[in-house]
Amino acid sequence: LYLFTGIGGLDMGLEEIKAECVGFSEIKKTSIQIYNSHYKGRINYGDITKINLNELPNFDLLTGGFPCQSFSMAGLRKGMNDPRGIMILHIYNLLMVKKLRFIVLENVKGLLNHDRGKTYIKIFQLLVSAGYNIRVVLLNSSYYGSAQGRERIIFLGCLEDFEYRRPVIIDNTKKFKDIRDSKADKDFQKIEFDALRNFDLELIGDYDKVGTLTTGEGCGNKKVAVGEDFRNLSVLECERLQGFPEGWTKAVDDKYRYWGLGNAVNCNVSRYLFKDYLRGLWYG
Repeated sequence: LYLFTGIGGLDMGLEEIKAECVGFSEIKKTSIQIYNSHYKGRINYGDITKINLNELPNFDLLTGGFPCQSFSMAGLRKGMNDPRGIMILHIYNLLMVKKLRFIVLENVKGLLNHDRGKTYIKIFQLLVSAGYNIRVVLLNSSYYGSAQGRERIIFLGCLEDFEYRRPVIIDNTKKFKDIRDSKADKDFQKIEFDALRNFDLELIGDYDKVGTLTTGEGCGNKKVAVGEDFRNLSVLECERLQGFPEGWTKAVDDKYRYWGLGNAVNCNVSRYLFKDYLRGLWYG
């Protein structure tokens, strides 16, 4: 079961190894549109706070990129005082009812130091109290064939004990030039110079790694140098930076394409996790 599915980033690796999906849970309409354009006929169980847990089918693995805004350095960092921060408690309830064998939960690196580390410890202890052996890994998309630096922590849980395996770097060579959209260079809206007077602005050149995409237009406050001019990242570049197949988000308008991509888990991280790291550790 996929929780907080978004547009399917965390689950891409599972899809590519032909895992059977029993359903998903997502409430944002435009993300559901994108997801349904690729996976037709799947059951959307909707709002996790309203799911009748006893009516869920039996399954082995739960994944979820539970809401990160309340822990992110880019947000207000209200943590458990934010309604989004207590979604982990609904996950706990699901685990207690279903007693799944495996869980894979993702969140931002900022969770590690939120409230001086107390929030991370609470979540870790909560998952352990649900009966799981927990290991936590920090994965950066730039180590797995992406031109984007995007660090995320992954909670790995299993009812049986399992060894800790150190993640390895697969490919950290990709730069912006490797995913650049040549069509966007020919047809773009120039950014006025005054709009560049912002210390938070990220200027991107060919040999740069792109910083973490967010949910704004152009997937954040980033500008690409085109000669003496500047432009936003194109949707295609954001799809490539997040490891999605080209055109993955075309089911909705650009505003929502950017939002969905900035909110997604990087597909290259998912591929490494499910097709490499966990193979031989949990299955295969």
